[in-house]
Amino acid sequence: MTFTLAIDTALAHCQAALIDEAGHVAAYAGGPAQGDAEAIVDHVAAVLAEAGASFDDVARVAVTVGPGSFTGVRVGVAYAKGVAFARQIPAVGVTTLEAMAHMAGGSVLAAIDARHGAVFALLSVEGPIKMKRMAVDEALELAKDVGAGVVGPADAVAALGEGEVIERIDLRAVAALAGGDPDGREPTPLYLAPVDARPQTHKVLARA
Repeated sequence: MTFTLAIDTALAHCQAALIDEAGHVAAYAGGPAQGDAEAIVDHVAAVLAEAGASFDDVARVAVTVGPGSFTGVRVGVAYAKGVAFARQIPAVGVTTLEAMAHMAGGSVLAAIDARHGAVFALLSVEGPIKMKRMAVDEALELAKDVGAGVVGPADAVAALGEGEVIERIDLRAVAALAGGDPDGREPTPLYLAPVDARPQTHKVLARA
């Protein structure tokens, strides 16, 4: 039997799972990321051990590519590419918003907090329609126009004022999406806005 190795380091949980050909979870490991996305190495080792499998049994790597934690996304994508290169198997990227929409099903607006009164959002009505950074009011209006429900992590739901909280990406959704049409699913970090960080411009210590 071969597996899809599905990993997610983009949101609050760093997690890995082996998904079998029927879409069932053969093994799972994970925990709160808390800035330690590098734990994905240990989680992958744990799922392989639990399933009594090796990398030889992995036919595909599926990885979340964002939006989400800048560092987490880069760690996850780099790890997925490394495994894929070493084993000469495909690495497939899946966005966190697509995965949440897939989990919810039906007409849904999946959102992740983008700060400053905005969210990263994807509207899915019989397939993805729009994915971009937008103001909270615009996202709510978009959902209302088509009667879509709202889903996302707790901070996004709080920013929007409504919705169903999804704190952990279901890796079965990641594997399912990765197993479809591979076109446009390169394992490349997805940034829908510039990184929210700037060089320090004040309180610079004087040079001796």
